[in-house]
Formats: sequence, C-alpha cells, structure tokens
Amino acid sequence: MGEESMAVQKFQAVMTMVTVAVLSLADVVLEKAMHKCILKPLKGHVEAMLKHFHVADGSWKQLKENLQLVRQRNPQELGVFAPTPDFVDVEKIKVKFMTMQKMYSPEKKVMLLLRVCKLIYTVMENNSGRMYGADDFLPVLTYVIAQCDMLELDTEIEYMMELLDPSLLHGEGGYYLTSAYGAISLIKNFQEEQAARLLSSEARDTLRQWHKRRTTNRTIPSVDDFQNYLRVAFQDVNSGCTGKTLLVRPYVTTEDVCQLCAEKFKVADPEEYSLFLFVDETWQQLAEDTYPQKIKAELHSRPQSHVFHFVYKRIKKDPYGVIFQNGEEELTAS
Repeated sequence: MGEESMAVQKFQAVMTMVTVAVLSLADVVLEKAMHKCILKPLKGHVEAMLKHFHVADGSWKQLKENLQLVRQRNPQELGVFAPTPDFVDVEKIKVKFMTMQKMYSPEKKVMLLLRVCKLIYTVMENNSGRMYGADDFLPVLTYVIAQCDMLELDTEIEYMMELLDPSLLHGEGGYYLTSAYGAISLIKNFQEEQAARLLSSEARDTLRQWHKRRTTNRTIPSVDDFQNYLRVAFQDVNSGCTGKTLLVRPYVTTEDVCQLCAEKFKVADPEEYSLFLFVDETWQQLAEDTYPQKIKAELHSRPQSHVFHFVYKRIKKDPYGVIFQNGEEELTAS
C-alpha cells in the first residue's frame, strides 16, 4: 500500500506540472490571439492619438529641438566615456527601430529593443576590451537615440510601457525598456551645460508612478532598480570572456551573485568559481558575505574615477587573488 500511495502521489505531482504547463501555454496563445484581434487593428489609432497628444502639449516640439541640440554635441559632452557605434552601426540600429514601428505586439517590440541594446553593449565592450555597467550604458544609449533622430521612439516606448504584460518585464527586457525611457527623458530635458548622465527628479517620479500603476508588487524593475544592475564578466578557458547584465539589489551578497552567475553562465562546477573585483590592476576575490552593489557604489563615490570590473572566474587559476573581507579599509561592504 505504501508503494502504491507513493506512486499515486508522484502521478498527481506529474499531472499538476503538466496542467500548469498547459495553462501557461494557453495563456501565451490567448495573449497572442488578443494582440492580433485587438492591438493590430487599433495600433494605428493608438499611435495617432499619442502623436496628437504630444504635438498638442508641445513636448514633441521640445524633443525635436533637443534632438538637434544633442546631435551637435560630441560624445564626451554628453557624458559618454565609452566607445560608441559608428555610422554603419547607427544605421543598422535605425533600421531595427523602423522595423519596431511596424510591429503591433509590445512583446516583439521589446525583444527588438533588447537586440538593439545588446548590439550597443557589444560595440562598447569589443572596442575597449573592458566591461561596462548601467552608469556607462545610459549616456551611450542616449547618444545613439539622438543620432537616430526619430521622434516616434517616444511613442514607441510609451506603447511598450503601457501595453506590455507586467509579468514580461523581468530581467534584461525591463531594464532596457526603463533605460530607453530614461534616455528619451534625458534628451527631452537636455541643457547645454549638463551631461546626459542623470535623470531629472521629474523623470524619476514619472517612472515611479508608472511602476505603481502597472503592478501591485515588486516583481518588475522600477526606477529604484535602475542602478541595481551589475555587469559581470565570465572568464573561462573554453569560452573566453563574455558578460551579462544581472539584476542585483544592494542587499544581495556575493554568495548569492555567484549562485546566479553559475546559473546564467551554465557552470557545471560552481564550487570552483568565485566573484572577483578587478580594480587598479589588482584582483580581489570577494568574500561570500560582502555586497557587490555597495562596493560598486563606494567606487563610484570616490573623487577619482576607477576602472573596475566584476569577474566570475575560477578560483584556482588566479595566482594573484586575495580574499576581500568585510571591514577592510579600502572598500566598505557594510
């Protein structure tokens, strides 16, 4: 009887998993059908209404003037200190944005935005040989959007932010959508004497209101999460060096980040790997109870800028590695 009971329980567990999978698939199919039946015929009307709204309130006039102003500035004047896409890459990005305009599905639009942003990251990192984080990415994205000179991107971002299912705003998709909104906001509020690195309080308030309206929980990135992304390089003898942008909140420890890296980079022997900080030509292996985001914030707050990278790599392969403990004088993790 005991074996039969266990068999029944296993069968019920399997059936529950199958049911959940079927329901999830049904939700996806239903959502796609609704997009086709409702959003597709309404897309032109929604875009026309958004355009009319922005023309009437004068925001598009301001955006058009500021796009021209920003395009006349060199990257350094915009706070850009990383390699930027060349003319050919900008044209490729502009084509992707034009393709995005033709789509009615907000999910497909976000996926195309994701490709654009990853292309920008690739250019930044391949042309410099270093990793960049959110603080460096936003000015470059702002510069690229200005070079594309497309007023319609403003309404495209609004369309995605308002119509995309909140459950789909996890991870990089939500991060890049928030980044795109931030870039447009920086252009709208651009002033000649400022660099395009910091969002205005008004833009941040708008993002908070959007987040509060669109979700009742904290499952998607909000403006408070905007800088809560950590760019981590993965160093491996077989695959070389790659990188991913991970959602890492201030209270997440190095141990947690290592577990996330092992999953994202598909590491078979995570016990052999650890998170290192490479700064001032020195490797520091971070202790498990330290907080990478607080370390990053402390480095950014220093009077002199430091080039630093977070690298997930094998422990035994690093002859220079030292353990970075809490309470050390150089970097505070508490």
